[in-house]
Amino acid sequence: MKVELARIAGFCMGVRRAVDMALSASNGGDRPVYTYGPLIHNPSVLALLDVRGVKVLRHIPACGEGMVIIRAHGVPPGDKERLISAGFDVIDATCPRVVKVQMLARHYSAKGFWCVLAGDRGHPEVVGIMGHAEEGRCILVDSEGSVGALGLSGPYVILAQTTQDEDRFDRLSGLIMDRYPDGRVFNTICDSTHRRQEEARRLAMTADAVVVVGGRQSANTRRLAGIVEECGKTAIAVETEDDLDRKRLAGFRRIGVTAGASTPNWVINKVAREIEATPGVFEPVWRRVAYRSVRFLHESSLCTAMAGGALAWAAAVALGSSLVPAIPVSFLYIFAMHTLNRLIDREAGAYNDPLRVRFLVRHKSFFFGASLIAILASLVMALGLGFRPFLMLLILTCLGIFYAAPVIPAGLRRKALKDLPGSKALFVSIAWAAVSVIVPAAARPFEPVRLAWFALACAFVYLRTALMELLDVQGDRIVGKESLVIAIGEAKTLQLIRTGAVALAISGLFLSILGQFSWRPVAFLPASLWLYYLSRFFSGARIRENLKLEFMVESGFFILLFSVVVMSAWG
Repeated sequence: MKVELARIAGFCMGVRRAVDMALSASNGGDRPVYTYGPLIHNPSVLALLDVRGVKVLRHIPACGEGMVIIRAHGVPPGDKERLISAGFDVIDATCPRVVKVQMLARHYSAKGFWCVLAGDRGHPEVVGIMGHAEEGRCILVDSEGSVGALGLSGPYVILAQTTQDEDRFDRLSGLIMDRYPDGRVFNTICDSTHRRQEEARRLAMTADAVVVVGGRQSANTRRLAGIVEECGKTAIAVETEDDLDRKRLAGFRRIGVTAGASTPNWVINKVAREIEATPGVFEPVWRRVAYRSVRFLHESSLCTAMAGGALAWAAAVALGSSLVPAIPVSFLYIFAMHTLNRLIDREAGAYNDPLRVRFLVRHKSFFFGASLIAILASLVMALGLGFRPFLMLLILTCLGIFYAAPVIPAGLRRKALKDLPGSKALFVSIAWAAVSVIVPAAARPFEPVRLAWFALACAFVYLRTALMELLDVQGDRIVGKESLVIAIGEAKTLQLIRTGAVALAISGLFLSILGQFSWRPVAFLPASLWLYYLSRFFSGARIRENLKLEFMVESGFFILLFSVVVMSAWG
């Protein structure tokens, strides 16, 4: 099935900020953590928070203890004051865009203006905004019929609930201004909402039907479905992949997928992947086979192992080593390590790439066995090269196996190597570079060119792993994993990747110009620039397409191999 994901879908800035604050609070200690009302309108996220010990506080008690998080929709100021008076530590997770509307309502109502709010009656955001206005000076307009009952006298301002439909707001504000010309219009619809709605319209123009993913209580999710139907296309609203009607979907050629602002990426990815795996009545057999093959390579870790094999191949050609056993040793080692660690450490993977985890768990006996055979085979091949290559690979294997195991004494806060902040990118880069560059030649005398190639390969794998961690940031944050992205933030990680890619390209070029290493290091130039180019797909509000983006990242190793082979042929 042909699926097109919306360029803007999933958590908006305000929702993501609120969820991150709730998760951070849940990881902070033994004190009770509550949200005042549901944090956002999405059952999957609320269920996750409940598992993490974050409970919903629906009524303010006379006294209480712990932390209370004010939801992204905001609350009337009186509620916040009563929470503080009851003894709670209050964390205000109100979306900054909602705060702006609240402040406008407070400011203008205090100056004697009427505040006319275009919004949905009873919505928590509307209740909070109206609570910030002077009593009785904020009037809700939720339909064209309610405009006639306004009865305004004196100056007024028109505000909008941040998730309102742009066309609906323009229509309502136009009617009000025609009837009462003394007003001022403030379009306080969130820019993210506007772009999300425009993207839904674009999808409706190009797809036969659009699946809208989100909670049934989410106003902005329902609005997206309404926009699709206004465009004359079928809108299919689902909360999770379990709600998909696969027989109905099979009758369409092209399906668009969008999602409300409170829908997490892991839910969107599961829905999109399930639709992709649904055979359409118009879809040729070869396309189904091709998709299943690509999905198998991804979920089985074979794609990752092939990337490692390509790195070893490139190193062998550049440094004049034997292709066998360099390529199979690297391939088998990387396959075994990534498969075993994904099987051992499944908690974050359940959110980052749930379909891969489900696939591995379903066939865990096979993959455990295959990984053990791969480890033994790689060690036997390394022994054929000599004792030093065998010993080095054995050490790397032990470190790889125990990376996710609780090897640090239990009295310390962190119990496994994976719990060290930013450790994954560092350990993966050293392991890949060592097994691909150092192990195959460990029995030979030291060569400066091999050390230079190891350093360049290590840096390249580090950038690759940092990009992968950007895909996994949501799940890592949920389980409290301190990846590089969690430690320094997404913006700084992207800057690090881009700066590192440029530095790696320049370093390869500079080392080649020196002449000591001949042409070899310059082969990293096109591969580094490829990673720099890919970094733009990991920024902003773009949806995380794990399957496609992971293949694009791993292709950097084949670009490196191609560069080495071409340059070697040219001499």
